[in-house]
Amino acid sequence: MTNRITNRMMTDLGVRRMNERLTEFERAQSDLNTGKRLRVASDDPAGMSRALGLRSQLAANAQAKRNADDGRMWVDLADSRLSTIGDQLQRVRELLITARNSTNGPGGAQAVATEVAEIQSSITALANSRKSGRPVFGGFVSDDPVARVAGTWTYQGDAGPVDRRLADNEVVQVNVTGDEVFGFNAGQDVFTLLDTIVTQVTSADSAGMGASIEAIDAALDRVLVGRGKLGTVANRIEQAQFRNQADEISLRTVLSETEDTDLAAAIIELQMQETAYQAAQGALARALQPSLAQFLR
Repeated sequence: MTNRITNRMMTDLGVRRMNERLTEFERAQSDLNTGKRLRVASDDPAGMSRALGLRSQLAANAQAKRNADDGRMWVDLADSRLSTIGDQLQRVRELLITARNSTNGPGGAQAVATEVAEIQSSITALANSRKSGRPVFGGFVSDDPVARVAGTWTYQGDAGPVDRRLADNEVVQVNVTGDEVFGFNAGQDVFTLLDTIVTQVTSADSAGMGASIEAIDAALDRVLVGRGKLGTVANRIEQAQFRNQADEISLRTVLSETEDTDLAAAIIELQMQETAYQAAQGALARALQPSLAQFLR
């Protein structure tokens, strides 16, 4: 039995083929207009899976960058405060040497004692510095870490480390605590020492001032040790920031190669699909031309 090809069949086939060409033409236009070749998983399941994985890595990289930036602010703030404290302790040392060798009498001694007391107030404020509402040198406590309680200088903070994750396998402590840098652990905190110095200067206790000079040197050493720890952490954070930036560039490059449209290829594809669509239109137009047989039916 011979199959008969009717005009209706030819028309239906032509419409179907034209719609197929139109779909491909619209897709080529969309690829070029959006710059993206992946929009839904069915476009390229393997490519979409890879793109999602890359975006997940970029999100983790962005979080690591925020952690590093925040950690660097902690380190820079603490180092700045300790630098100022070190300068002020050095000034106390100079005042002690001056007072010990001075013959200016009670007036000169009182001036030195007053300046030392002012320096003590300044160092106390610096020791109680805060970042985002948290004490810089207090660990995890909310109160001021250094205070005079019942006439005794006390460290009210804890030894809690403030950590920041720079990578999956790298965590750094970005703080130093007041118990170590201000001498509470050593049994001779700098605040009590300054009280003692005021008394020694006022009473012209030369021997006591000599001992206090050595104690100030020890206090300066503790501050320098604290700054050294912060400097080491700052270097690690800086390296992590450089690494983070390089990783981001690499990930974005691979992501672009995975999901972005190749502009030259997209233009050629669009021209090809446009030509195919126009050809399908032409074929359908010829199939739809009326014939004498159709009018005679």
